[in-house]
Amino acid sequence: MLGCQAGDQEAFTDLIGIMEKPLLYYATSLTGDQDAALDVLQEVWLTVVSGIRKLKDPGSLKAWIYTITHGIAVDRIRRDYSRDRIESCVRIEESDHPAEPSFANENGAAIHQALAQISVKHREVLVLHFLQDLSVEEIASVVGCSPGTVKSRMHYAKQAMKQILQGATHGTTK
Repeated sequence: MLGCQAGDQEAFTDLIGIMEKPLLYYATSLTGDQDAALDVLQEVWLTVVSGIRKLKDPGSLKAWIYTITHGIAVDRIRRDYSRDRIESCVRIEESDHPAEPSFANENGAAIHQALAQISVKHREVLVLHFLQDLSVEEIASVVGCSPGTVKSRMHYAKQAMKQILQGATHGTTK
């Protein structure tokens, strides 16, 4: 972080190399689309480059970057939701019934499919905790809620994941 604050290009390259894949996964899990997640990451890195000099605590770098990613992704989701809502009011859509995913084996792919089926609020706490190793307090800071709310969301997210992985068709959905 100190190198980045001093304008060291190699330090930024190292930071991006370390954080790019986890941030891309997090942004993709929030937006549900890798192209949208890549757009989010572009904005994230621009924000990080322009704001890193203001960051005081080197220990908060990871949480700070996830907070930025969360904010940008949520703004994009809201913008896309509003656009989709307007478009749906203009035209009548045919009803689609997507095929139920198969969870015969509880493997990585099934877990990722199950993650995609739970709400963004539940998905993000699981991703940040289990895949990005953030503490409950850090997650609370990133998503803007209390640690108790994070714990509650994790509890309900785990229940929903269990139901989905066991083949239940109900539970917490988008």
